[in-house]
Amino acid sequence: MKTINALIAPPGAGKTTWLINHLKLNKNEYSIIAFPTKLLSAEVQARLTGFSLTYNAIDSDNTEGSVAQCLEATLLLKKDKIVICTHESLRLINADTLQGWHLYIDEIPTTWDCDTLSFSELSYRAALDQYAEIDKEHNHRLKIKAECKQLAKDLASQSTSALSKEARKLLKALLDDRYIIEVDQLDAKQIRTVRIVGVKHYIPVFEAAESTVIMGAEIEKTLLGVILKGAGWRVKSIETSLDFRGYGNKVIIHPFLAANQTYSKRAALVKNGKFEEHYEEGCILDDWLKHDVFKIIGNRKAILVAHSWCNPTLPIIEDGQSTNIAKPSIDSRGINVYDNYNIAICLQHGNLTPVESSRSTPTLAASLSLEHPINNNDILSAIKYERFYESTLQSVCRTALRSRNNGEDILLFVQDHDIAKFLCSKIGDCTIDVSHSVHVTKEDSEAKTNRDKLKLKAITLNDLGHGTTYISEQIGRSERTIRNWLKAYFQLEALQTNQAGN
Repeated sequence: MKTINALIAPPGAGKTTWLINHLKLNKNEYSIIAFPTKLLSAEVQARLTGFSLTYNAIDSDNTEGSVAQCLEATLLLKKDKIVICTHESLRLINADTLQGWHLYIDEIPTTWDCDTLSFSELSYRAALDQYAEIDKEHNHRLKIKAECKQLAKDLASQSTSALSKEARKLLKALLDDRYIIEVDQLDAKQIRTVRIVGVKHYIPVFEAAESTVIMGAEIEKTLLGVILKGAGWRVKSIETSLDFRGYGNKVIIHPFLAANQTYSKRAALVKNGKFEEHYEEGCILDDWLKHDVFKIIGNRKAILVAHSWCNPTLPIIEDGQSTNIAKPSIDSRGINVYDNYNIAICLQHGNLTPVESSRSTPTLAASLSLEHPINNNDILSAIKYERFYESTLQSVCRTALRSRNNGEDILLFVQDHDIAKFLCSKIGDCTIDVSHSVHVTKEDSEAKTNRDKLKLKAITLNDLGHGTTYISEQIGRSERTIRNWLKAYFQLEALQTNQAGN
């Protein structure tokens, strides 16, 4: 069984310090370090310089032309003992160039690479009919026509071509054997959904390197962990002492939603009992922020981590021009300019679209089941862990929580009670305060209300002795629908009679 070495520890626990010490002890080895962002890379570069460790950093800021080609050439020449790159450039290189190199990956790489594209039937035919065809072995999948590969490749790479951005993206995926392209039937609005199903593969570089160490807060619960499991890899923990005794701060956590309620965009945007498509003043999340969170924070500095749809009016502090609420990126790894902030508001979510979760992920699960079976729930759980749990943990650790010299209380406003309990398990000295939590209530939709009225009328007419044909004519629903409604009614009535008899 193939093995990945893992250094598992919370953010700020000292994983980078371990890496630097390890590199100092193994100066004669060829080591390549991959980071998720150039920002995190720059921070570690400064620390390496401080320890007089020389390195060659290869990224778009210091490379002309193709970063991947430059990285490949550097690895082959082996003039540098330490090479630094990003996750993405590592994934794009020819994996064989890593032979003889020891690989260190800081943080868990993003591996989700599925997309959902929508086309009108006319645009679908104009863009794809001459280049792609239905796969005879899988009648809902597309494949590139053999005689059109070169033309499709040329069109996909030309941003000035007549094809739309979506069509060029689809052609690129069709030309890549690592992706599965599935086509749905036309929907009621005459829109055809095309799904690109795949992952960003790192297994080839793991196989080529002399050894691989991944450093992160968790691996096996992530999508990378699921991919490794499906491919027959084992994750082996590195036994070492990081001298981490916890964060040392008292932490108070305020969940937005009350216990037994799950955070989502749909729940956050409820206004007067109805779901709104966009963030509006007066929606349940907006009220919580303005009437509770911002009042509790006052003029103190805080970070707000959220998706772009969450755009509340931020409070203005005394100078009348600026706000005390900063909005860092959701992928906050490497962002350490907020380590003097004691407050974080975390509102990111980890939900896939209904199309992705019901159609794309089963296909992805099947494609990942190489050595061991992977099911749909494995992928859904992994995506939620990365986007919801792991992302929130990384966000709160951008604050003074990670500073060993700061002993002040940390105040966290988070999505729901579930994430609050998760953070308690990772941080330590936490108190969950639900005094400001809210409960989402939704009004029944107009359609459901009308349907319930018709059901009641059908039951009343049945009780008066009328048959399904007459009832169907009176309320304008099919006889089959009437029979299903009455069947459920009879079952409930029988159950109540039995309970009364007992």
